[in-house]
Amino acid sequence: MFKEYGELSTMLYHHTKPIGRSVGGDIEFYADSLKGVTGGVLEAGVGTGRVLIPLIQQGFDVDGVDLSAEMLAQCKANLDKHGVTAGLFQQDLTTLDLPRKYGAIIMPTGSFCLLPRSLVNKVLNSFFHHLEPGGKVLIDIIMPTDFTVGETSQYATQLTDGTGILFTSYSQSIDWHGQKVSYTHRYELLKSGQVEQTEISRFIVHWYGIQEFEMLLKAAGFADISHVIGYGSAQSPITFTAIKDDLKQI
Repeated sequence: MFKEYGELSTMLYHHTKPIGRSVGGDIEFYADSLKGVTGGVLEAGVGTGRVLIPLIQQGFDVDGVDLSAEMLAQCKANLDKHGVTAGLFQQDLTTLDLPRKYGAIIMPTGSFCLLPRSLVNKVLNSFFHHLEPGGKVLIDIIMPTDFTVGETSQYATQLTDGTGILFTSYSQSIDWHGQKVSYTHRYELLKSGQVEQTEISRFIVHWYGIQEFEMLLKAAGFADISHVIGYGSAQSPITFTAIKDDLKQI
């Protein structure tokens, strides 16, 4: 019934967040934070390549991994369009099995918060094992500060003459004890005023306290943990940086 990041949501993301468009300064922040990294960079939850491609254009060696086949297909098309190459992998972050290790693994835009809380330890352990000695992770965490139960928002995006996507977001529920909020998203492909295709997804977004997430990173074997709020100039997200502790064996 529900599908996250299917054909229509990928199409909408591609048009509303095109390649190279910085969201709150994220591309600039990550490019600056990756300076001095030796070895390759892995973007987890690479999506359409909005962040990956400009990083490659700035000289970084970046691969991407995502679970969504639709997102990866669009990312490959965007790579071709911009004349750059990258390794792309369709894998589950809890069971990564990639052909090389990396100097850094990044996960921008709060995508980490879409992971089920029960799988977070596995994902962090997987990141740990795919880092070179002394490698680091950079992970964005978001807070649902503007969430209101029962609120509905809607907007339309034109794709071509006579074609567009109507997006509707419904804020379904908040679980204070479970630290999560739930949204239902509806994507409707419109052609000449008629609905041609519909896609419905349910987004569950988990949030974490700063000390809580630091403890999760430490449990996975990371050290030298620090954080920056809003890329240094806003209220969100919280970006954690942590270094692989080479003495830690998991």
